Amino acid sequence: HKQRLGSWKDPLPTSGLIYQKPYPHPREFWKKHMDGYRPALLKGAQQGWPCMGWTKEVLRERFGWVDAKLEPKVEGRGNSTAYRDLDEVSPKHRLNVSEYLRVEEGKNVYVVSILPQAMAWEVGHPSVLLCGSRKHIVDRRSDPPYKLGAHEYPHEKGHNWMTHIFELNLWIATGRTRSQFHYDKEWNVNCLLSGRKRWVFINPFDYDEDIPWARGQNFKRDDPLNNRWTDWWYLNPDSVDLIVQNKLRSMDYYELIQEAGDCIFIPYAMLHQVEKLDEGLQVAASWMFLPETIYDEKACSQAPLTEDLPLAVMDTLFMYTGKGIIPQGYNDPLYFVRGLEEGMRKRRLRHLTESFLAEELSKDDAILATVPDRKRRIKAMHRLLSSYAEDPAKGLAVRELSRVPLRVWCKPAAEGDPEGPLPCDVGEEYHFCDDDEFRRMEEA
Repeated sequence: HKQRLGSWKDPLPTSGLIYQKPYPHPREFWKKHMDGYRPALLKGAQQGWPCMGWTKEVLRERFGWVDAKLEPKVEGRGNSTAYRDLDEVSPKHRLNVSEYLRVEEGKNVYVVSILPQAMAWEVGHPSVLLCGSRKHIVDRRSDPPYKLGAHEYPHEKGHNWMTHIFELNLWIATGRTRSQFHYDKEWNVNCLLSGRKRWVFINPFDYDEDIPWARGQNFKRDDPLNNRWTDWWYLNPDSVDLIVQNKLRSMDYYELIQEAGDCIFIPYAMLHQVEKLDEGLQVAASWMFLPETIYDEKACSQAPLTEDLPLAVMDTLFMYTGKGIIPQGYNDPLYFVRGLEEGMRKRRLRHLTESFLAEELSKDDAILATVPDRKRRIKAMHRLLSSYAEDPAKGLAVRELSRVPLRVWCKPAAEGDPEGPLPCDVGEEYHFCDDDEFRRMEEA
């Protein structure tokens, strides 16, 4: 009572969750941890990669130009006072890495941002996490236990063994950081590059009826691929009141200690809480992929399993150049294209016109609804999209929308998101992964 999260009983044994190199074949890992719904700790996964040398001095010298999104170090969902330091340091919740490292000491301010490509080239993607199919995916629109369908995000060059990453994240802070007790909708991998962390996990499928969810009924035990969004448990992880939170007394949990170089695998929808255990610099990279992802034995036979690839080679949906819109939580480009197609069919438009595109990009609070140079930006975007058409002068026909790579569609999807930008992105443009970068990825 009144002690940190996990003090009510000893944790479950974790010997079967911790791996040393060489790691098992992806087949065994996916069966045990994705199908079996268990967290995992990959010891030393980042050892030997340049990211292990990211000291403050190196970050300032080589990546100080990277713009980053900021959040409070001590997470307080639903608590606006957690943002006092942040609003004082940067009202826009955005600084470049160099400026952040100059001002952050003693402040409740934390880099929780997107990992740019320039940095992702220096981080490894453990090969044990390859072989998530790019041909098939679980169809969450079907009834549980669900059916298989065609993958909606095929690889541009047909690498069916390359597990599709939805988002890459960058975390930087000194001093103490601590999350709330929450779950995320996606599979997550978190790689610690400096510092030390403690993780606590509870399986919500075992205790759903006893968990006082903050948002109510977002977690769907019988239809988990359609959880409505993230959710959390209102409690103070530093001092848990076991009178108020008496249901915790009977709950089993896992505890894992993560050290520099280790990667943690976090199952989708699993309740977890993480805290930093030292006061020094902590840098981490993490990524997420869809819980509908399944292991593909046939594709895995073609996968490069003998050595890890740079994380930058993975075709993350929203890549980040380090400048412009920091693409976290924006409209899915696939859904944006589907909306365009539906609108063109309703209007009986043979080709995507500049005026129709402008209409789609200027809804509600979208960036392109308000910026002073919106007409110039929309014209340039229409020209870019039309360059993929058989006849660029006419523009894209409905059947040609799929010719444009999703990495390009990310630009109108982000700048035309009707929910508007995050505070850090007001007035910014999205810089997508261009053909030169994509060629470099293919060569690697």
